[in-house]
Amino acid sequence: MKPRQAKRIVPAFGLVIGILLMGAMPVMALDGRAGDSVTVGGEEEIDEDLYLAGRTVTTIGSIEGDVFAAGQTVTIGGDIEGGLTVAGQTLSLNADVARGVRIGGQTVDVAGSIGRDLVAGCATLIVNPESSIGGDLYVGAGQVILRGDVAGDVYGGAEEIVFEGNVGGDVHVEVGSLKIAPHAVIEGNLWYAAPEEISIPQGSVKGDITFTQREVAEDSQPAAHGAGAMAPFVFFASLTWKIIAYLMALVTGIVLILVLPRVMASAPLTIRTQTGPVAGWGAIALFLVPLASIVLCVTVVGLPLGLIGLVLWGVLLYIAQLPVSMFIGYLILGRSRALEGKGFMIGCLALGLLLVKLAEAIPFAGAFISLAVALFGMGAYLVVDKRMWKALNASDWENET
Repeated sequence: MKPRQAKRIVPAFGLVIGILLMGAMPVMALDGRAGDSVTVGGEEEIDEDLYLAGRTVTTIGSIEGDVFAAGQTVTIGGDIEGGLTVAGQTLSLNADVARGVRIGGQTVDVAGSIGRDLVAGCATLIVNPESSIGGDLYVGAGQVILRGDVAGDVYGGAEEIVFEGNVGGDVHVEVGSLKIAPHAVIEGNLWYAAPEEISIPQGSVKGDITFTQREVAEDSQPAAHGAGAMAPFVFFASLTWKIIAYLMALVTGIVLILVLPRVMASAPLTIRTQTGPVAGWGAIALFLVPLASIVLCVTVVGLPLGLIGLVLWGVLLYIAQLPVSMFIGYLILGRSRALEGKGFMIGCLALGLLLVKLAEAIPFAGAFISLAVALFGMGAYLVVDKRMWKALNASDWENET
């Protein structure tokens, strides 16, 4: 593997390992909050890990642990002593983060300080003049405007990158267009691949400058230019959306744990104690329910019931990954401990869900793993629901007699 290729792959592995480590942290202490609008006020001081999910998410207070946040509009302020992982549509980072930041979204605006690396996958990334990155910057984006300072190196690709700040290390980028302002300074070497060579202001690059022009066929030049310029972006975008999928599933699980803790605690254990019934009911739910719903949709009278059945089946299929993930996390973290306590349950879910997502990404085998997860997850819900329904009926019968 070439050193340059290794430089691109290292942050991806670092990101996965970072999520893995932080996924296990909630076992010790965490604060989970979910709702339409979630706010951490300026008067709050949180000394544990924080999970936030909502349509709008805002933090102003001081947080000593790591922060996971997901929402449509996310604004992160205050002080964060740990790391930050955030996904959403519009993201504003105004906080001073002591460790690294992993961020994915449509529009990302950075105005705070980051102690270590910033890994970003987005349509637009703006690093403002008052911000600083203490480590390296790894980015895949449509547009990058770098006005702040980066102490380390810059790696990645975008359709357009504009350097207006200072970079303490090397720059290695693939772009559609590259602009370097006269007052910008790159202390190390500059390597860039672009359709054509650019004019670089005198003294802006202290090290060596290496330009590589992509060779494309004339009949496919426009498409090849776009694909070549966006190749790193595609890689980082794919990684970003995998992170977003993980975070969305994690947030869904956190909400269900907070709302239905009894069901979410029982379903994973049912996979171990009633494996046969779980597999049987899972097969019925996975294969027969959609077929029956489609048959109902063919008839005019049964169309509403068929559509409702398909929607419910889709919801059950999506949340099926949660009990299986919790079960895997519990096998690793639980040992002789009971699966109880919302914090411990979320910790098991975070770790197990990460392992499930990594396993599903394995070529060929991933499809079979996804099938098994869906089968056992759906079956677990049905067996728990059946058991609780019987208990509820028995309780009602005793009350009547």
